[in-house]
Order: sequence, then structure tokens, then C-alpha cells
Amino acid sequence: MNYIPNIISGLRILLIPVFIILIINKSYHIAVLIFLIMGATDIIDGALARYLKCVSVLGGYLDAIADKIMINTSFYMLCNMGILPDYIFYITILRDMLIIAGTIFNGNNQPQTVNPIFLSKINTFMQFTLVTFCILFLTNTVSLTYMQDIINTVLLTTIFSAVEYIYNYRRNLPYKNIKFTSQI
Repeated sequence: MNYIPNIISGLRILLIPVFIILIINKSYHIAVLIFLIMGATDIIDGALARYLKCVSVLGGYLDAIADKIMINTSFYMLCNMGILPDYIFYITILRDMLIIAGTIFNGNNQPQTVNPIFLSKINTFMQFTLVTFCILFLTNTVSLTYMQDIINTVLLTTIFSAVEYIYNYRRNLPYKNIKFTSQI
């Protein structure tokens, strides 16, 4: 039972190529369904891990990697199709690189648990909403009326969550504990 959340995260990763193929083949109705399933697995794996009390470092990384691949691949595809502006993809990639760098260069050699901040969860939800909205637009289900508002929200939550991660990383760096004294 303890591996079920990791299996669900792995399933999300395995669904990403299926999603890409569906977008390339313009099977947007099925693509939106697959994307919604991937979003549901994001909620389910975390809830199950907490419920089964099997939260692990591996699971945290697997969930974060699945999220990053799912969103960044979707943004890349939608930018290449001209549905989204390129800067959304670049800012999202930059934020993710900052998070990865902060995790790797944390100042100690211990595995670091992945604990997303609340603003990051809002950001992921808004990114998911933006991709879903774009795919629904491709199915002619929704109009572009609120597209810029969603893009602006994603942009703001991406930037603010990056700033908060940077602040948290700087606060936890080991050099803050060094005291300089002059001994002459």
C-alpha cells in the first residue's frame, strides 16, 4: 500500500507522451480528458500519501517531477501552436530551474524533502487551469474571453512563488551561521 502514491505519480508521467501524441494528432477532446486525469492523479497521490502515512523523499521528488514535466510540456506544446505567448513557458522554466538549483545547492549533503509552499500550490492549480482552458479553446468549447486574465494570474503566481522560494533558500543557507570575529 505504501507504494500506491508513487505508482500514481508514475502513471502521470506515463500519460504525458499519450497527451503529447493526442495534441499533435489534434485529438483535443481526448487530450483534455487525459490532462484532467493527470490533474486528478496529482491530487490523489498526495492525499493518499498523507492518508496512508507513507510520505517519502522519493515520492516528493516523483510528484514534483511529474508536475514539472506535465505543465512544462503542455506549455511548450501550446506555445509552439501559438495558443500561449512564449514568455509563459520561459518564466515557468526559469522558476523551476531556481527551485531545482535551490534544492541541489542547499548547503548540506542530505536529501532534501520537497515541501511546496502554499503559493506554489496555487500556481500549479492556475497553470493546470490555463492548460485546460487552452485545450478547451481548441475544442471550440470556450472562448478567449478570460484567457489574458488566466495568463496574468499564472504569470504573477509564478513570479511571486519564485521570489518566495528564493527567500526561503537564502534564509536556510549555512553561511548565515558563520560569525566573523577579528582576533589580532
